[in-house]
Amino acid sequence: NSEARTGAVAREAAALGHELIKAASGSGLELLGPAPAPLASLDTLLRLMEQKSIEKAFTLSARGAFYDFLEGNRETLAACREHPQLLPVGTVNPARWLGCLDEAKRLIGEGVKLLRFFPQYQEWHITEAPFRKLLDDVLAGSGVGLTIPSGEGISTIGEMAGRVDNPIIIEGFRYDRLAEALVVMGQRKNVCIESHLINSPNFVELLKAEGFLDRLIFGSNAPLAYIGAAVAPIEAAQVSDEEKKKIFGGNIGRILGIER
Repeated sequence: NSEARTGAVAREAAALGHELIKAASGSGLELLGPAPAPLASLDTLLRLMEQKSIEKAFTLSARGAFYDFLEGNRETLAACREHPQLLPVGTVNPARWLGCLDEAKRLIGEGVKLLRFFPQYQEWHITEAPFRKLLDDVLAGSGVGLTIPSGEGISTIGEMAGRVDNPIIIEGFRYDRLAEALVVMGQRKNVCIESHLINSPNFVELLKAEGFLDRLIFGSNAPLAYIGAAVAPIEAAQVSDEEKKKIFGGNIGRILGIER
């Protein structure tokens, strides 16, 4: 029945990739990485937002990553209409291709500000022709942010970023890849990095010294990891409180043009 269906949609709707804007002193944003549906239902997301005083959240249905991006995007948009504190993240699968370009155009037309891609689960690569056609024919010039996993290769993502002016967010890499990321950020002003796996006590200061603090986006990978573990190195960093506020939320808000 329709009531049961609505419940199923709600349980799936927040299963992957929660980018959270939290109300810490009235502002702030967290990027929360992928989580299996049982750990990250819509109810879990809403409860976490309430507990952590998070005012808004970008969210994405797991169906879009693992099953059907058309159905997943419909679930995401429905959840966001039902809960105004949620903002939609769209996704498409270039390996499937059928309907890919049209769906990306539809999402952009509906005002979706961020697309997240999952080549690591869908067995495609950003160098392949279907993604390049999507990038060149639809995404370039749209202004929508593109979140790409670091497993695609940070230098390769940098080369891709040179084809467009969209904000590119590289997610999920460790300190041993930071040098590569810094060089790429120097080459491409539209490249940003997400923080949750950069497990070094001085990476914030290093990014400041290189002049890239305005492109560092806080991430926690919750609920698979404790938010506190991701917060601690930012809180302990030898930078100003104003700079910390930008890392926690101001940077991504500015980059994606989020109204507060």
